[in-house]
Amino acid sequence: MTLAQAYAALAAFLLLSGWFVFSDAAPLRTFRRSRPAALVLTFTVTAWFGWWLLNLPDPDLAGLPREPVAIGFVVCSLATLITMPDLLPVRALGVAMMFLARHVLDAGFGRLPDSLLAASVSYGFLVVFGLWWASSPPAFVRHCDWVLAESFRRRSAGGFLILLGVACAASALA
Repeated sequence: MTLAQAYAALAAFLLLSGWFVFSDAAPLRTFRRSRPAALVLTFTVTAWFGWWLLNLPDPDLAGLPREPVAIGFVVCSLATLITMPDLLPVRALGVAMMFLARHVLDAGFGRLPDSLLAASVSYGFLVVFGLWWASSPPAFVRHCDWVLAESFRRRSAGGFLILLGVACAASALA
């Protein structure tokens, strides 16, 4: 992934999430327990990480055979759809945020100051909230409820995310 692609991916993520928050979209309120969102996000992050495992350099797997490790991970990940469906979309979103942050940070490694915005957004938003929400989905529920409770907070948070998305889009085009 190039730095421009990383900025474009960040911009898409931030603009979409900013729009959902700013407009108080109904999917945002039902997201936490949405079965379709759980299916889409779980399959997406499972495929993403499975592909990453299959393309990982050999020394990084400590001599383990690559295919059984990837198959074991995929089976266990898909089992979460049955064994822990409650708040699964939130967990999968957190994992997707951390995967996106990894690719963005890899694309910007050693390219300061060009990658300063990408690193700031990745560490400050994607990693912190991704880890927090993946490990404690009720935190996402409380954050979401708090932001959406008042129009000022909703518009401020949504506007901030949209502003960050526009900045990332501008950096992608620069």
